[in-house]
Amino acid sequence: MGRTQSLWNANHLRLIGAGLLANAVSGLLYVWSLFILPLEAALDLERAHLGAISSVSLACYTIGIWGLPRVTARLGLRGTATLAIALIVGGHLGFGLAPSGWTLAAGYGVAFGTGGGLAYGLALTLAARLPDVLRARAIGLVLAAFALSGIVLPLALGDWIAATDPAHAFLVIGLAAILPGLGCVLLLPSVQRPVGAGQVSIPAAPAPDMAFMVMTGIFFCLCFVGLILVSQGAAMAAAGGLSDPSRVATAMTLGYLVASLFGAPLADVVRERQMLALLTALCATGVTAMASGGQLMFLVGSTLVGLSFGGSGSVLPVLVGRRYGADQISAIYGRMIIAYGLAALIAPGLSGALYSAQSGYGPTLALSLIVAGLSFAAAVLIPLRPVPGAQAK
Repeated sequence: MGRTQSLWNANHLRLIGAGLLANAVSGLLYVWSLFILPLEAALDLERAHLGAISSVSLACYTIGIWGLPRVTARLGLRGTATLAIALIVGGHLGFGLAPSGWTLAAGYGVAFGTGGGLAYGLALTLAARLPDVLRARAIGLVLAAFALSGIVLPLALGDWIAATDPAHAFLVIGLAAILPGLGCVLLLPSVQRPVGAGQVSIPAAPAPDMAFMVMTGIFFCLCFVGLILVSQGAAMAAAGGLSDPSRVATAMTLGYLVASLFGAPLADVVRERQMLALLTALCATGVTAMASGGQLMFLVGSTLVGLSFGGSGSVLPVLVGRRYGADQISAIYGRMIIAYGLAALIAPGLSGALYSAQSGYGPTLALSLIVAGLSFAAAVLIPLRPVPGAQAK
C-alpha cells in the first residue's frame, strides 16, 4: 500500500483530476431522460422524435470516443479538452437561447454528443497514461466519476427540471458546465508530445474470430437495453405510475457505479464464460423485474440493468486482454465500441417509435427481454475457444 502511494506524484494527480472533471461533465448524458416529458410539452414533439435525437447524441458520443486519438494527435490534451467542453457547453446554450426541435438535434444531438464522447475518451486516455501499478485504479476512478455524475445530477436536478422550462434548464446547465470544464482544461499541460510520439508501435489486431463476434454481440445487446433505459427510463417510470421518475436514473447509475468500480477486478478472477453469463443474466433479470410491475421492482430492475451496462464497459477490456494479450486491448476494444454506436443509433429511436405506435412501453420491454435473452443464450451456449498465442490468465 505504501509503495502504491509513493508512486503518485503531482503530475499523476493533475491527470486524474482532469479526468474526473471531464467525466463529471460527460455524465450529463444521464440527465436526458428527465427532459423527455418537459420537452414533449414545450416543443410539441412526439416521443419518437425525441428518441431519434437521443440516438443521434449517443451515436455522436461513440464517434467522439472513436475519433479521440486523431483529435488528440492534432490538438494535444489541453486543446482536445477545450474542444470537448466547448461542444458540451455550446450545445446546451444553443438550445437554451433558441429552443426548437432543430436546435435540440444540433445542440444536444450533435454538439453535446460529440463533446461528451471526446471528454469520456479523454478521461480514459489520461488514466491509461499512468504507470502500470496505478492504471487499473485510475481507470476505475474516472469511470466512477462518470457514473457518480449520473447519480448526483438526477437527484439534484430532477424536481427542478420537471418544474422548469426546458430551454431555461438547458441554459443553466450549459453555464454550470463551464466551471468544471475550465478546471479540466487548466489541469492539463499546455504543451506535450503528440499521442504516440516516441512510443512503441502496437501490433495490428488479429482478424475477428468467433470469440470477438460473440463478445461484440453481447456488448451490443447489453448496450441496447441499457441505452433504452438511459433515453426513456424516466418516461417509462412515469408511464408506469412511479411517483418520482428521476429515481430511475439514480438507480441505474448506482448499478453502473458499482460495476465500474468492481467489474474489472471481478473479471480478473472469474472465468470468461461465467463473467459473460453473469452480465447477461443481470440484464435479463433486470428487464423482467421492470416488466413485472410495481415501483420497487422497477427500481430494482433499473439497478440490475445498470450493473450489466456498466459492467460491459469495465469487464470486456479485461476479457480482451486475457484472450488476445494486453497489447491488443486498445485495438480490439476500439473495434467493439462500434457495437455501442450501433445500439445508440437503434435503441432510443426504436423505443420512442414503439411508444408512439402503441401508446405504451409494453412492446419496448418485450423487445428488451428478447435481446437480453439472446445475449444470455450466446454467453452460455456458444463455446469460446482459446486463441493460439494469447496470453493466458
